[in-house]
Formats: sequence, C-alpha cells, structure tokens
Amino acid sequence: MAPAHVVLLLAVTIAVVAIAGYLIAITLILKHVVDRLVTILGAVQAVTETTQPVGAVVDDINRDLAAGRKLIEDGVERLEQSRAPVGASSSPRAPRHPVEDGGGGTATAAPPPPAPAAAATEEAEAPSGGRRGRGWWPR
Repeated sequence: MAPAHVVLLLAVTIAVVAIAGYLIAITLILKHVVDRLVTILGAVQAVTETTQPVGAVVDDINRDLAAGRKLIEDGVERLEQSRAPVGASSSPRAPRHPVEDGGGGTATAAPPPPAPAAAATEEAEAPSGGRRGRGWWPR
C-alpha cells in the first residue's frame, strides 16, 4: 500500500470518528430535551385535570352574580318609583338627576364651603394657650 493510501484511510477514519462524536452529542442533547418535554407535558396535563372542574364553578358564580345584579336593579327601580311624585310616569330612560333651569346643578349638589370670615372666627374661638404651631402639638 502506498503511503498516500494510508494517509487517505487515516483521514477518512478521523472524519468518521469526528462526525460520529458530533452525532452522539446531538443524540444526548435531544434525549435531554425529550426528558424535559415529558416533564413539562406531565405538569401541563396535571394542571389541565385540576382546572377542569373550574368551568362549572365559574358558571355558577356568573349565574349568582347575574341574579344579584337583577335584584339590585329591581331595588333601584323600586326606589326610583317610590321617590317619584304622585301621578308622574317613571320611564327607565329618564335621567336620575335632572338639570335645573336656573343654576344648571343637580339635586345632590354639595353645600358651598364656609366663608373666610367664618374660618377666622373659628380660629379665634379655639384656645391656643400661647403656643404657635400646626396641628395639636406645640412648637
């Protein structure tokens, strides 16, 4: 055999061993990935089985909430009817707080804040004890 043939066979052998090494490494990595996927799929299946009955519970909750909402709406409607003047027709589309012609406000407007003079008289009436400061603690 010529030395060139020996070198060629040696180079081919080294190439085959290198390719086999890479393929073995890839096989081990894929085996690790498959093991992880099996673990994850098992957990997903367990969660799916655990949460399966939740659908019925959520439906029951929604049904109870709908019934409660209907009761509240009926109560509000009865309250509005009881507050309506005698002989007035109550329509469901009527606004709750009609705007008055004079001031443009609502029936539930807050009273105006006290005048500055009233605040000054309240401070004058409060005993200070000769101390200056903010709040109840002396400075």
